[in-house]
Amino acid sequence: MSEPKDIALGGARASSSGVKKSRPWAGALLGVSILTLVLPVGFGTSISLMTMFSAVFFYLALAQGWNLLGGLGGYLNFATALFAGVGAYTAAWLHNQFELTLWQTILPGAIAAAVISLLVGYATLRLRSHYFAIFTLILTFLGAVVVKNMPALGGGAGIFLDLEGEWTSESIAQFYFFCFLALAVVATIIAFFVQHSNFGYALIAISEDETAAQVLGVRTMDVKLRALFIGSALGGAAGAIFAFFTSYIEPGGIFNLDIALDVILVCVIGGMRSWLGPVIGAFVVVFLEQSLRLLIPSLSVFGMELPTETGRLILGALLVVFALFFRRGIVGIFQSRRGRNLSV
Repeated sequence: MSEPKDIALGGARASSSGVKKSRPWAGALLGVSILTLVLPVGFGTSISLMTMFSAVFFYLALAQGWNLLGGLGGYLNFATALFAGVGAYTAAWLHNQFELTLWQTILPGAIAAAVISLLVGYATLRLRSHYFAIFTLILTFLGAVVVKNMPALGGGAGIFLDLEGEWTSESIAQFYFFCFLALAVVATIIAFFVQHSNFGYALIAISEDETAAQVLGVRTMDVKLRALFIGSALGGAAGAIFAFFTSYIEPGGIFNLDIALDVILVCVIGGMRSWLGPVIGAFVVVFLEQSLRLLIPSLSVFGMELPTETGRLILGALLVVFALFFRRGIVGIFQSRRGRNLSV
């Protein structure tokens, strides 16, 4: 006789693989193809293009981490900016105090964010629904307040990274292009294997019915905590690279709700519950944001210029449309599924 836990995971596995003919490696090939197609950009001479793709990979790494608990597990999490900020400030402080390089600060940044995630997880993961979302939102603002009152981290004025070396603008853009690309690839590989493991099926079981999953033997608290831990470590690593990339960070910029919202937008548009969703969504959202930023200043309505927030308004409307009518995102649109689509 099957164990209750096996029954729960089996049901989640069936739900997650409702495609008529499941071909996970076909999706893997598509994901690798998307990432490798952009490699020539890193060998080009366009600084603006390399910088834009660096932003794509930055959000891709964050989104893959968020999607573990937020997409597979069904827990709306606004703490992405908190984890990225912890990683960024850890890297900046270590660099200025001990002259550590980027490579020496990525792991400490990831560890610091993961440690914070354990504290956050034990405090919040017993909450459900909108209570968890509100709590993580408050913690992000609290992170900014704490940093503003710490002189060792520059307070409200922020902190500069004293970077030395004879680098040209082109070589800097190229270096960070490949740094963010490497992290995005690592995050995508982790997301792929998690989704196709018992750990991923347990997260899906929690998303569908957490009480039933718990009754059937899934250790829901441990599973959720592991998902948050992995996602926060990826966020901390991305934040560490971001600190060197910008060479200046300040609380209002890094502990910014816009980062958390953009990450959610990437996952919703690309497709939640799928490691491929953030890959597609990151390209769509970043390119759309850049296009709106260039287009909106040239537009006017009845002779009046559009405010700069119009771009955020359009993206917010797009988020609502996908959440209501395309719940599986772009990935779900191209998947032929048996029966009714699962809601997320």
